[in-house]
Amino acid sequence: MPTAAISAAAPATVSAEHLRGYREDGYVVVRGLVHPARAAVMRDHFMALRAQGPKPGDMGGDPRNAADPLNRYPRMINMHQWDERSAGWAAEPAVVSAASALIGQRALLNQTMLYFKPPGARGQALHQDQQYITIDPLIGAWCALDRCDAANGRMMVVPGSYRRGVLPVRAADHGQSFTGGGAVVPEDLRETGVDMEPGDVLFFAGATIHGSYPNTTTDRFRRAYICHYIGDQATTFKSAPGTHMDHLAP
Repeated sequence: MPTAAISAAAPATVSAEHLRGYREDGYVVVRGLVHPARAAVMRDHFMALRAQGPKPGDMGGDPRNAADPLNRYPRMINMHQWDERSAGWAAEPAVVSAASALIGQRALLNQTMLYFKPPGARGQALHQDQQYITIDPLIGAWCALDRCDAANGRMMVVPGSYRRGVLPVRAADHGQSFTGGGAVVPEDLRETGVDMEPGDVLFFAGATIHGSYPNTTTDRFRRAYICHYIGDQATTFKSAPGTHMDHLAP
């Protein structure tokens, strides 16, 4: 169930071209939707929160490997439940308006996340959000807080993959992915990388395959603030056998 309701009364922030791209490919980037100065404030705020120590729901480190950078910088989740500034940024009118326009319903906040992805960190196997969250419509809003490129593990997407529905899951390569599962990507589909600047927002449908590769740099983070929204008329669905991450063997 959604954890917060957001008004979609703000002016439209997506163009007809954005809408066409989202409907065709299942994702679209809205450049500069968040001001770069705001992105810098967000980046500093989350680094300060991380420096405070463990938070509820932290995920990503490997206790068997003391050198894993994600031990120090695990992913944070649902910060809006305990951090006022995170809640405010999740309600950013420009972002909520864009999400609402893309799904054709009033956007309701479902969850928030913050990925730090420090130098040397693993990525996340290609997956679909609806392999975790069984609600439709579902849209991710991925706000870059750093410059994102191939070297530091930019987002990868598979255009048109959302049209295939929710796909089977498979075990992931733990040497490359901090999560244990991924999607079985159809052989006729191809992934593409998305370069972004701070304040750019990547929107993607719940069934769009996406993920990232490791951060191969020695001195650059790839931080991102992510909100997932559902429609105000959204419904839950039951996953077909083998299509939810919980279906993977322990």
